[in-house]
Amino acid sequence: MKISLVATPAAELPVDALAVAVATGQRLSGAALELDKALGGVLSDMIASAEFRGRIHEVLPVPTHGRSGPRRVILYGVGASHDLDGQRLRSAHHELIRASRTYGYRHIGLLRAEPPLGMDSLKAVVEGCVMGTFERRSRQTGAQPERREIEELVLTGFGIGREHEVVAAQENGEATNRAREWQNAPPNELTPEALAQEALRIAQRHGLEVEVLGPAELRAGGYNLLLGVASGSALPPRLIRLRHRGGQQPGLPTQAGATVLALVGKGITFDSGGISIKPAENMSRMKSDMAGAAAVLSAIDVIAARKLPLDVMAVIAATENMPGPSAQRPGDVLVSADGKTVEIVNTDAEGRLVLADALTHALRNGATHILDLATLTGAAKIAIGHAASAGVSNDDRFWALVERAAKDAGDRVWRLPTFADYRILLRSQIADLRNAEYGEAGTILGGMFIGEFAGGKPWAHLDIAASSWNTNAELTTVLRGPSGAGTRLCIALAELMSGAER
Repeated sequence: MKISLVATPAAELPVDALAVAVATGQRLSGAALELDKALGGVLSDMIASAEFRGRIHEVLPVPTHGRSGPRRVILYGVGASHDLDGQRLRSAHHELIRASRTYGYRHIGLLRAEPPLGMDSLKAVVEGCVMGTFERRSRQTGAQPERREIEELVLTGFGIGREHEVVAAQENGEATNRAREWQNAPPNELTPEALAQEALRIAQRHGLEVEVLGPAELRAGGYNLLLGVASGSALPPRLIRLRHRGGQQPGLPTQAGATVLALVGKGITFDSGGISIKPAENMSRMKSDMAGAAAVLSAIDVIAARKLPLDVMAVIAATENMPGPSAQRPGDVLVSADGKTVEIVNTDAEGRLVLADALTHALRNGATHILDLATLTGAAKIAIGHAASAGVSNDDRFWALVERAAKDAGDRVWRLPTFADYRILLRSQIADLRNAEYGEAGTILGGMFIGEFAGGKPWAHLDIAASSWNTNAELTTVLRGPSGAGTRLCIALAELMSGAER
């Protein structure tokens, strides 16, 4: 989809349809009101009569009958202005594009109607529109439902000379869709080795340092928690590391005091639960248990392409969690890569195990700040639902950066407490830690377990178990199915930390 900025008046745009945003209870003003006058007041009449109410995801095409350049005007709702944050704004434009594709429009204009769209809404508008082009890749061999691709999106009223912002926002939207595609890929296709191959392609494209450890290297490095999770699968695990040097010469040591941001992703390409096997119902969705890996892999692709002046690495622990004959058992004790002993209480609490070793690998390679993303706990859905990612952190200043990046990216996060009392629940009678505790604070404990391996560095954890895949039809402003949660946040965090905000 080609996206461009123009200064052409909305009524003169030669497009199939011109989109105009309306908030609930809002009257038309400014350029939108001028357009309405050219159409004989039909838009105001439809709003006044409540034929169109401005509810979020409400989309209504209105014929222009030759009174303007566009053949149709699309009124689209963004909901109540006081509820309109970055996530809802992107969602509204996601649905605008999906509806426009269903109607068969190929050339779309979009008028910045203020309110509800301010000049600072450009990034969210473009990202949301690009995300609306996503389709789940199909393996069906029969005829597919027709949904046309939009060839051109023309934005008016946003000013000119902001093309670099449009390009960056389009990249962010495409990166989110790429993560969604990986989330939705069949697990017999997107295996640990296939994830490694995706990483190698990104490394080759941008000239990044790349390291892929297989079973022999993992044993030599003492990555026994990752190996333990992988032991029940016939597919070998991979520990993947990509590094963007941020202007430093490859092969040279990092300068003393330099910041090195590690984005660490859980890459369980299929999770059966292991010996602590999951119920059969909905187990097919466990193909997306690598959503954290998808987010950091897609993000570093963009970070490297922009040549951000920051040292950033993406570290991915990739494996299946299967109940094969050599699978680890509840009651086993393993020694982690950093030397801590861990009692395996529940083999379905595997994400924190692989991330523990992944954090150690990041620290061994010089990480000074760590953000990990993982579909870690079902408890996250109970705690805060699909509408945000649950977070824990050991550092207020670093969390403030994560929170700011989340706001900029329209990718909500909410920090949970990490009181010292909770740490008691991780104690084991026979090891340094146990990997699960049944009964309470599941999301907090999962994150705190990972934090035990952060080496005292500024660290934050995002549990995207619910936010990465929405199954609740009532939550209309949260993308259904795979969402790519965390992708844009990782990009925004790297930009903030490099001083290259867009």
